[in-house]
Amino acid sequence: MIKQRLLNLIVMTICFVLVMGFLGLGQNNAAAEGKEIIINFPSIWVGKDSKAKVMDELIAKFNEDNKESIKVVVEEIADYDAYEEKMRTSIAAGSVPDIFIAKAGSKIEPFFKSGKLMDLTSYMNEGWKDRFVGNILNTATYNDKILAIPYEFAITPVLYNEKLLKDVGYDSFPETYDEFFVMCDKLKANGIIPLSLMTSDNAWTAMLWYSQLLHAFGGPDIYEKGFDDPAFVEAARVLKKMFEYTTSDAVGANAAVAAGHFLSGRTVMLINGPWFIGRIKSEGSGEFYTDVAVANAPAYIGEKGEKGGEVGFVQALICAGSQKDKDREAAVVKFLKYLTEPDNVKRLSIDSGALFVIKTEMGEGDEMERLQKQMVELSNNAPYVVPHFNMSVNQEVATEFPQALSSMILGEKSPEQFIETLKEINAR
Repeated sequence: MIKQRLLNLIVMTICFVLVMGFLGLGQNNAAAEGKEIIINFPSIWVGKDSKAKVMDELIAKFNEDNKESIKVVVEEIADYDAYEEKMRTSIAAGSVPDIFIAKAGSKIEPFFKSGKLMDLTSYMNEGWKDRFVGNILNTATYNDKILAIPYEFAITPVLYNEKLLKDVGYDSFPETYDEFFVMCDKLKANGIIPLSLMTSDNAWTAMLWYSQLLHAFGGPDIYEKGFDDPAFVEAARVLKKMFEYTTSDAVGANAAVAAGHFLSGRTVMLINGPWFIGRIKSEGSGEFYTDVAVANAPAYIGEKGEKGGEVGFVQALICAGSQKDKDREAAVVKFLKYLTEPDNVKRLSIDSGALFVIKTEMGEGDEMERLQKQMVELSNNAPYVVPHFNMSVNQEVATEFPQALSSMILGEKSPEQFIETLKEINAR
């Protein structure tokens, strides 16, 4: 009796294994057997997210175009914290979704190191990479492999008051720093404050100018060279000079104060990103919005940076889990390429107000917000995009930057001592 039960159990186990193997085989070769490949896409771009409407339309169109062969199924997770936690848990458990969204910087590193992401390098070599601006694919590269798709991002160019510049004889923004400081002197001589700067909190506007100066002196790979590169001191020296052309409350001021000066027309220039456009439209006094334009930061002729190089950062990447089955891998890549088609990205950008790393061309009938359109044009033409200082150093250095900057502006530290302070903290 016991032997018979044991035999029955063995037979049932064998049958179970055979059935599961059959099901797995059918799943792995769905395309070969004419079955629909299901792509799982847990997404944060749902609900009230600015990209939700067009993203939903794009996915519906993709599914219709690939009916009965590929279907993207969206798992809606509207809460950002819950989404990040789910993705972290998934990677820790070794179970990665077919497609998911990740933030740039340190938050993407665990995914890169996991070995669970699809290597997209060979697909990029087929010409796909030509769609992306500048050197932005570097942000998705780990151990010489492209492991994600940079997607949503921001640049931080100069926002300036055209009317105030015209008042002192300028019809365009200066292209070099020599011309820039001549302009600042002329503005100051006419009682107009050129710059909105600050040193409190994260010293945002000053930190962004410092980032611009770093690549202007040291080139796009300046952060790889480290604090011993002369560009760090040179950039600090010029940043200190800039504080001669800002408001009297700049040392100790926060972002709200710096922005307030610009929005009220008391200063000519503020460096910031596309998220600030809404405030220009809603908080600017009078006809202020129509007076504002966007420009590249100036260049230093003869130095290592290139004209038009931008400081910016990827806000979101699209990652794909590695696939054992080549048909599923091909289906995932097809969808990723679809999401990065310039016309699809343009629709997302126009509707949401967000910027993306895909080169797009705006025609006369494209109703993109005026300043956003200018930023898109700058990013499309950028020879490279480098991250800002705070994203490129460790947290301790970024935290010390405002205090060390204040000491330099007040004359308590020289530019050399300012950099030495940051260098010592970085070495700890």
